[in-house]
Amino acid sequence: MANTKEKLVSVFIPKTSRNDTERFVAVNGERILVQTGKTVEIPERFAEVIKNSENMAAVSAAYIDANISL
Repeated sequence: MANTKEKLVSVFIPKTSRNDTERFVAVNGERILVQTGKTVEIPERFAEVIKNSENMAAVSAAYIDANISL
């Protein structure tokens, strides 16, 4: 990684299935694989991408729930 002094952040990504072992995360052309199912330390810029993804998934689910026709 380019910036070795970057702050590390703890993240936890839950597994979605038994075979779900890692997630691909990219920021400005740099990429890492983040292990799922356990807390890991990753550079802060990658943790921000994961946090934003989780937030958007929640917004999407709320929109679907509010607009679904029963």
